[in-house]
Amino acid sequence: MNSKICAVIFDMDGTMIDTEKIKENGWKYAGECQNIIIDDKILSEMRGTNKEYCKEFINKKFKNINFEKLYNDRNEFIEKYININGIKMKKGLMEILQFLKSNNYKIAVASSSEKETIRKYLAKINVLDFFNVIVAGDMIENGKPNPEIYLKAVEKLNLSTEQCIGIEDSNSGILSVYRAGLKPIMIPDLEQPKEEVKNILYAKLNSLEEIIEILQK
Repeated sequence: MNSKICAVIFDMDGTMIDTEKIKENGWKYAGECQNIIIDDKILSEMRGTNKEYCKEFINKKFKNINFEKLYNDRNEFIEKYININGIKMKKGLMEILQFLKSNNYKIAVASSSEKETIRKYLAKINVLDFFNVIVAGDMIENGKPNPEIYLKAVEKLNLSTEQCIGIEDSNSGILSVYRAGLKPIMIPDLEQPKEEVKNILYAKLNSLEEIIEILQK
């Protein structure tokens, strides 16, 4: 086991589970319900961020929007989709979690989703018990790209930032990992790393099981 790395902290949507696109379709649907267009440019600005960030962003972008209704319509869309279609795990999730557990790494989630949602989704795909710590978007003041969520996860794990890797699929998530002082690994989902992000990556991978090779080095 790599003596330096003691924990891996995962983002959830788009990193562990294939929910990012569902969430974005939810935003588009919710926008239509209020006669506004939430396009891909707007979605890319909100990707990986928490509810408060989205609220501030949407309220600046559109006047006289009922954000709570927008958010609830989005969540209803997501809930309905998942109830019908289930949740698809990202390639290699089970392999990496089993590897980490059997090699005594600590495992955490740092996701912008609400804690209740995180627990529900991870339970639905039978991986909740792998995680030592969960830090959610509704447990912090400042969402990604602010480092707060990763700093809190590291603190709860009782480790130093140098001992942790952060796994993300979005640019805002990677910035959060980097600013917290962890090693940032990106596994792109709906977006590729921007120029500023390319320069700060510890690694860019194609799937979750590739993390095993990095830890074995």
